[in-house]
Amino acid sequence: MNENDFKRYKKIQIYGFIFVSLFILIICFVIGYLLNRNYTLERKYNDLNDKVNSNLSEISNFDYEKDEAEFIDLEEVAFKRELKVLPDGEEYPDKQRIYLTFDDGPGKYTNELLDILEEYGVKATFFVIYQPNHEEEYRRIVDNGHTLAIHSYDHSYKKIYKSVDGFKEDIDKTYDFLLETTGQEPLFYRFPGGSSNTIFKGNKNDLIDVLNDKNLVYYDWNCDSNDASKKALSSNQIANNVIKGIGNKKEAIVLMHDTNAKLTSIEAVPLILDYYMEDDNVIFLPITETTEPIQHVKKK
Repeated sequence: MNENDFKRYKKIQIYGFIFVSLFILIICFVIGYLLNRNYTLERKYNDLNDKVNSNLSEISNFDYEKDEAEFIDLEEVAFKRELKVLPDGEEYPDKQRIYLTFDDGPGKYTNELLDILEEYGVKATFFVIYQPNHEEEYRRIVDNGHTLAIHSYDHSYKKIYKSVDGFKEDIDKTYDFLLETTGQEPLFYRFPGGSSNTIFKGNKNDLIDVLNDKNLVYYDWNCDSNDASKKALSSNQIANNVIKGIGNKKEAIVLMHDTNAKLTSIEAVPLILDYYMEDDNVIFLPITETTEPIQHVKKK
């Protein structure tokens, strides 16, 4: 091997060593990154799992009889089915009027809810959205004597509150769908998020004008079941929220939800109705044209 060949051989050795060293360093870096990523994801998973288990533990270990002043023992309420529900449209000056209202339906539990209300002889109000393949539920709500009202078409705040035109389009689509499906013109409306929502950045008077032009009266609520909270609530907790929220209000419009994720809301309804069974001063009614509106925001 001459001197030139020897030098060439040395260069090849050096370049080879550098290449192998860089390759090993890259492999080590990738392995280190993957191990660190795996550790981070595992830690996040464990933290999330601990939170979920903690929440579930809170719910399952909820002490329903911890404080009688704060929590009503529903199990001791007699189970009877003799509610005094009179025809809609009459005035009840001496009675506490309770209006059960359900947003966001219909869903897979709507028929179960309608069965419960029918069994108790109670009429309620359904602020519905567009739900394909639930035409029978819309019609049954009307046929059973409940009030069918507009909530929104697809409950997309971004679309509804983007502009006044977007708001009007949403109402028109829902109105036309309900009229075509049930043959009944909707008379009432509930703002997604309530009339006091902060999503719409324009003048609320413009939205109210749209409703007035459509001859729609909007209703908010003065009793919240809190069944839409991020934390899952049991049927007992929801029922107690409603009962305490109603309190001594002469007129109580109760906010509840009828969605595929709200089975405990449906299960809370019999508990609420059972609680008021023997009270002759209480009556459950659907919202009608004679119902005084509760509105968080009014036109100025």
